[in-house]
Amino acid sequence: MKSKRQVFTVGQVNRYAKRLLEADALLAGIFIEGEITNFNAHSSGHMYFSMKDAASAISAVMFASHTETLAFTPKNGMKVIAFGRISLYEKTGQYQLYVEYLEPAGVGGLHLAFAQLCEKLQAEGLFDEGRKRAIPAYARCVAVITSPSGAAVHDIIKTARGRNPSIQLVVVPALVQGESAAADIARAIREVNEWGGADVIILGRGGGSTEDLWAFNEEVTARAVAASGIPIISAVGHETDFTVTDFAADARAATPTAAAQMAVYSYEGAYSLLKRMADDLHHTVRESIVTRHARAKGLLQSLTRLMQTRFAHEQHGLAHRAAVLDKVSPYAAFARGFAFTKNEANQAVTHAKSLKKGDSLTLYWADGAVRAKITEVKI
Repeated sequence: MKSKRQVFTVGQVNRYAKRLLEADALLAGIFIEGEITNFNAHSSGHMYFSMKDAASAISAVMFASHTETLAFTPKNGMKVIAFGRISLYEKTGQYQLYVEYLEPAGVGGLHLAFAQLCEKLQAEGLFDEGRKRAIPAYARCVAVITSPSGAAVHDIIKTARGRNPSIQLVVVPALVQGESAAADIARAIREVNEWGGADVIILGRGGGSTEDLWAFNEEVTARAVAASGIPIISAVGHETDFTVTDFAADARAATPTAAAQMAVYSYEGAYSLLKRMADDLHHTVRESIVTRHARAKGLLQSLTRLMQTRFAHEQHGLAHRAAVLDKVSPYAAFARGFAFTKNEANQAVTHAKSLKKGDSLTLYWADGAVRAKITEVKI
């Protein structure tokens, strides 16, 4: 007698296979190394790709909830190490790797993320020297964004107070390490800008590993630094440490101590400079007074000589004109015995022929006049 067959639907088979795959402890959390192919970043934030080696390939998907934590951008041909679980996509009956974590193979993921972010922000112009502002030479208030319990804040305060006891320091607490540090640093930068009371910001922390300093290599931190309306000095780690915020900031200091020296002017130095400027000004004014006095004295002497010469010339001219006037003056003629004569019509007599016997005349001299009658006319 023929046994009865048990027939399954495709869906039942796929669900059974899926349960088998997900029940396997090894496949529930597995690391796989391979080369990315057929990479597709969907607008939803999900990433679809395949991983292959010389002999095989496996489909993979990384959902948006996990891609948000990626510190680099996957690309075709890139060798990676993926961690995730193997399961089956029932709709196609294809098993695939559901990736939860992805890092480059061979090259450190953080190093690659650093290089990719620098390349991206450089292309956008965030690192251009032309957009960076000068650090104020004489800041009155310095905001320090860092951990309030770290060694960096103590170094900054000690150095700043030593250079200028009157400087106003405002410490703005922020996380400088860990998953939430980047967002917290960006928050602190925004708050200082909203307050608006600081002339310059020091952003930094002490030294540490690449992972410890990674908050300063996050895109959110770099963009917050670049968007700040207040000049920022980046002072992260030691002299050999470089972060993305170093390139986005208006200035980089090798250490937090160096940042304090850059942001806070030296009181003694400023006093010496002002004294030197005052001495120079006093010397310049004194020299100017001496020079101007000598110049004024010379001008006065020249003016005096010019006036004397002009006076002598005018005096000579007056004497000449006086002599000429004397020659034509009627008084000169009077002095020589001449008289001015008028007839009865009170007209000047200029010719003897205009007169006749019996005419009355008036003769004028400098000291008086006489009346006369003509008794004889001789022509």
